Amino acid sequence: METELIQKQTALVTGGAGFIGSHLVDRLLMSDFRVICVDNFILGRREHLAEAMQDPSFSLEEFDLLDLERLDQLFADEDIDIVFHLAANSDIREGTTSTDRDLNLTFLTTYNVLECMRRHELKKILFTSTPAIFGEHTEALHEESSARPESLYGASKLSAEAFIVAFSSLYGIQSWICRLSNIVGERSTHGIILDLLNKLDSNKKELEVLGDGTQTKPYMYVGEIVEALMFIFENSDERTNIFNIGPRDATTVAEIAEALLVAAGDGQKIVYSGGDRGWKGDVPLYRYRPSKLEALGWPKPMSSTEAVRVAIAKVLESR
Repeated sequence: METELIQKQTALVTGGAGFIGSHLVDRLLMSDFRVICVDNFILGRREHLAEAMQDPSFSLEEFDLLDLERLDQLFADEDIDIVFHLAANSDIREGTTSTDRDLNLTFLTTYNVLECMRRHELKKILFTSTPAIFGEHTEALHEESSARPESLYGASKLSAEAFIVAFSSLYGIQSWICRLSNIVGERSTHGIILDLLNKLDSNKKELEVLGDGTQTKPYMYVGEIVEALMFIFENSDERTNIFNIGPRDATTVAEIAEALLVAAGDGQKIVYSGGDRGWKGDVPLYRYRPSKLEALGWPKPMSSTEAVRVAIAKVLESR
């Protein structure tokens, strides 16, 4: 008697060659998805997909999501079950100098994905958002905290969230909106650990740290973030599912700099540039209150300090 074949679900991962996206691609392949990755390689790296490229269930499409015609053709050609939409500008500082960067790379790419979903009646999207939508708050952030972004990055993510919610309501699309805390780990293309390591390499006397070192934020290791994304996707089933993802604790920039000096330094002295934030638009202090995710049964992640230490070790190992 013939064994009935179970057809794999097909996931489209936008930004799949990026830091978080490439880890998600690997995780989806492990879960027996067929995975299509779209990336324009502005921030993504081909080497991040080295393992995935060996899997017959993986395919790579190299083009820009701003090319609506090309994207529409992909949706027409492929039988996609869910979009994991991670493509965006993830360099917040760069977005302060090029004011259309976030408009194009974060908001308009999201609109194009949603429009193709509407045209082809695709009903599931998971979107990675950010605590930057909230701006500065003194209380720990929960899903209903007021949104008042102070960066174009945060504003574009908040606008994208609003469009996803509206498309979900109008066109019967089920959505998962996940606001990720600061992420650290191997395959990062920028961010505090990589920035500081590059400074250590170039200056054997001093380690310049932006701000005064008191900036305090929750950090998660990239592997735990990917597991949280999958957990939310598999265990929440509302029309629109919105979650903050992060630990309850936080760590300071000074603590990260000191940990890096211990792991990779050469006796450098830390020199702070001054001020309460690293750059214009940066939110120097926030904490998460992930009660909604905890109520879903999500296990407690490692602490922010532990996540940073693991990430430093992984990044150094991969260099």
